Order: sequence, then structure tokens, then C-alpha cells
Amino acid sequence: MMITSHSKAAAAALSAAALLTGAAIAGDSCCKDGSCAKKDEAPNFPGLTGDWGGVRSTLKEHGYEINASYTAELFGNVKGGMRRSAVFDGLLKMSLDVNLEKAVGWSDATFRISGLYPHGTSGTLRNVGDKSIFSNIDAFDTYRLVDFWVEQKFAEGKLALKVGQMRVDDEFGVTDSAALFINSTFGVPNPPYTAMPIADYPVGGLGIRLRVEPLEGLYGMAGIYDGNPSSGDFADPSNGQIGGAARHGTDWALRKSEGTLYTGEVGYQRSNCAYPGAVRAGFLRHTDDFADVSGNGNQHSSSTSSYFVIDQMVWQKAPKSTEGLSTFLRGTMAPKGSSPMDNTIQAGVVYTGLATSDDKVGLAYARNKFSPHQSDSAGNSLNREAITELSYQIPVQPYLRVQPDLQYISHPGGSSLNNNAWVIGVRAILDF
Repeated sequence: MMITSHSKAAAAALSAAALLTGAAIAGDSCCKDGSCAKKDEAPNFPGLTGDWGGVRSTLKEHGYEINASYTAELFGNVKGGMRRSAVFDGLLKMSLDVNLEKAVGWSDATFRISGLYPHGTSGTLRNVGDKSIFSNIDAFDTYRLVDFWVEQKFAEGKLALKVGQMRVDDEFGVTDSAALFINSTFGVPNPPYTAMPIADYPVGGLGIRLRVEPLEGLYGMAGIYDGNPSSGDFADPSNGQIGGAARHGTDWALRKSEGTLYTGEVGYQRSNCAYPGAVRAGFLRHTDDFADVSGNGNQHSSSTSSYFVIDQMVWQKAPKSTEGLSTFLRGTMAPKGSSPMDNTIQAGVVYTGLATSDDKVGLAYARNKFSPHQSDSAGNSLNREAITELSYQIPVQPYLRVQPDLQYISHPGGSSLNNNAWVIGVRAILDF
């Protein structure tokens, strides 16, 4: 996610880690019959609008699945940062997934189109000054096309090719346990403050992705993406200039001058099992020219980033249960010359099933270190920004989740000019 400016929009608010090998020895084999599938995979359409009088079920039988959700949040900076104030943010998400075999007889193929409408006021830009962006729905206000792709599977699903517009962070560097947390630093496979244009929320980019799974759970992925999927959102890394393209997700120009993004990941993942978890390692390489972050006028012919993920359930309430304790550990590394942040580390624990079978409570910590030879407006060297987040997500209804959240942000923006910030708020997620 990138730092973006917001236009103000009026809107009403709605109400470390254990290794897999040890867990594999302790737990039994993965489910083959789907008996331990997640509850939200049941075809009962638990959203607010239900089955639309049977229309939704009929559409799904013919391969069409429509989903929509609305996220609303109110967050206030109660101490430190730049100023004490509260802001509202909202996010409307809509998607259509098509099983092309059911719809038109195209075997082992799927199609997806999705869009977003983020709106509200940026608490990061207005109140806190953090580079990690404390809300992962904070984005420039506009309607956006995000996904527009087709995926074809081969060899009984062991090989999959996806082509079209997509997001890198939907597939690379995924940390399932960290998905609970609201701070953006827990959601990207790259230092959160970076000069590298990358198709992550809220931007989708043209690309092609190949995934191969030669053995169950063991996989590899590689992708090639547009070097600047939205020049209206991302600055040219060679000169810092923002382009004039509209921020609607339809800037489909592949410009040689913007370079190319290459991604790769290998990993092992156990899903729908006793003690599920994953180990992943990956990289990103961008071939555009990058100005040295020190401002000395030097240029770098490319920029890279690498990451690792360990994500593991370490205790289950019962065999194959989703209730229990999960942990995660993730790190990213980038060059000091071409990336404003050269390394980050994130770790956390999440417990599912505290009061109900589906509620989640989690505590996470991130330390993001700035590359040297950077300074703030007063000439002070930037050092690090650290985030501690405590969050609790409560399923009030099958279609409504409420999430109180507390964040302590140390050295916002890596600068001593901003005092350590206490950010507190609540988020509501409504599924239609």
C-alpha cells in the first residue's frame, strides 16, 4: 500500500512462530473429504441479503457467485503524532467470480472481476504521520477496478496460469494469521514504505502468474507485472514525479520506460488440516531506474526486495478445529540505496474461540527500519518506526463483524518530530 492523499467524503458509519515439521508430527493428515472445511465455505449465503429468494443459489449452480461487503471504521489519535483528532474511513468491495466450466463449458477455468470504492479521510496523513499507514483501507477516494483476470488450471490443478489484472499481495507473502490486524504493515510482502511501484491494495496491475504444486502442499509461483500499474498513484522512482493517469484501475499502458516487476515464491502449506500452517520465501525485482534515497543524485538500475513467512497454528481446541492459537513471523529485506526502508520484522499471536467459536483476539508487533542517509524536515536522521497492535474481532451476526482496535506507534515516520502515537478505534464489516 502506498501513501496517498484523500479527498474528504461524507459518509455514514455502520454501526514466534513454530515450524511446520513439528506440527506435522503432532497432528494427523490433511482432510481429503472436506469435512474440516471452514464454516464460511458452506453454501448458505450468510450475508445480510441472504439467498435473494433462491436467485443466488441458482446463479451459483450455473457458475456465478456475486459478493459484496462494506467496511466502516472510526479511528482517533488520542495522544502523540501530529494532532489529536478522529477520522472516518469506508470501503465498499464488490466481486463476481465465474466457474467457466459451469457457465460456458470451459474446463478448469475461472474468471474474476472486482472493484473497490475507498472513501474518507486519511488518519495517517492528517493525524499521525506514520509511514506504515495504520489503516489498511486508507486509500485515495475513487471507484477502482482491481481484479480482471482468467485462471486456467492443468494437470488436475497442479499447474495454474493466471492472466489479466490482479494484485500481488493477494497471493505473494500471504500471512493468514496476520489478516486479523488493521495496520498495513502486516499485509504487504514488501517494506510498507517503498519507492517500488507494486500492484497491491487498492491497485491492480496487468500481469501473468504461474503456480505449480508438484507435491501436495509444496508449491512455487512466479509472476511478471506492469512496472507502474497506476502512474496517478505511484511516483516515477527515478524522479519522484506523479503521472496524470486517472486512479480508476484502467491505466492499461505497458510502458518500457516504467520497467517490469518480477516476483517469485516457494513454500509449503498445510490447509484444512490438524495444525495448519505455512512456510514461504520470496522476492520482488523491479527493473526501473531508482533514485538513491539519500538524495545524492545517484541512480540505481533496479530495486529488489525479499521476504520470508512462518505462519503456524500451535494449539488446537480439538482435532481439525479452527479454534486455537496461531503465531506468525515475517521479515522483509531491501537495498539501502533504492528503498526508503531496508528491513522490517513482524510477529504476532492470534487466538480464535475466546468467547465464541469464531471470534479472534490478537497481539502483534512490527519494527520497520529506515535506510540510512535520510532525514526529516528538521535535518534529523530517520531511524525506525515500530507498531504494537491489539485487536479483537467479534462476529455479532453471521453477516456483521465488529473489531475494536488499539495501536501504539513509536517514532511515527521514523522521526523524533512526531511524538509516539496512541491510535484507538473500531471497525465494522458488513457482508451483503
